[in-house]
Amino acid sequence: MRIGIVSDTHGLLRREVIEGLQGVDHIIHAGDIDKKDVLDELEKIAPVTAVRGNADKDWAVYLPEKALLEFEGNKIYVIHNKGKIADSADGASVIIYGHSHKYSLDERNGQIWFNPGCCGKRKPDQEVSFAILEIRGKDDFSFEKKIIKVEGSTSSLPKNIDTIILKTKKLADKGASHEEIAAKLKISEDLAEQICRMYFTHPGVDVAGILHRISD
Repeated sequence: MRIGIVSDTHGLLRREVIEGLQGVDHIIHAGDIDKKDVLDELEKIAPVTAVRGNADKDWAVYLPEKALLEFEGNKIYVIHNKGKIADSADGASVIIYGHSHKYSLDERNGQIWFNPGCCGKRKPDQEVSFAILEIRGKDDFSFEKKIIKVEGSTSSLPKNIDTIILKTKKLADKGASHEEIAAKLKISEDLAEQICRMYFTHPGVDVAGILHRISD
C-alpha cells in the first residue's frame, strides 16, 4: 500500500506533486492547506485525510485538528503542529505532522515522527518536499522522500524577507506609503506594495501569512 504525504501547500498544489502522487492508495495532508481547491484536486487522485492547520480559516472549520488512521495494522496519528499532540497518539506507530516546513524523520520511544516538509508556497531557499509512505505489513513500512527542484520568483526575494515584512507592517501602521517604505527599507516599490496590500486586505495576518501570499 502506498500513501502520499503532503503538508503546508498554502494554496499552491504544484504540478510535480500531482504527478508524484499518481497511483497512491491514499493521501494525507498535514494542514495549512489554505484553499479547498487543493483538497478537491487531491481527491481526484485518491481518498484524502486532511487536518486543519493554523493558516486554515473559516472555510476549513469542518476539518479535524487531528486524525487517527489505521492501515494494515499500523496506526497513524496526524496533526499539524506537533506541539499540540495529545495522549491519543500513544498507540500510534507513526505520527505525521507539518507546520515547520522542514522534512524530518525521527524515532522516539518506539514511534516514528515524520514531517514531509513544505510542498507549496515556501520561504526563499527553502526545500520543497513531500513523501510516499509504503506499507508492506504490520510494523513493516518505509518513507520515500520526494524533492521538487524549484526555480521561481521566490528566489528573488531578499533573504531577510521576514524582517522586511515586520518593518513594513510597522511603517504602514504609522501611515507610510509603499513608496516611502520601499525607499526606507531599500526594497522595490512592487515588493513594498505587495506586502502592504496583503497586510491591509487580510486583517490579523502574521509575517508567515504575508510571506506565503507573496511567494510562488
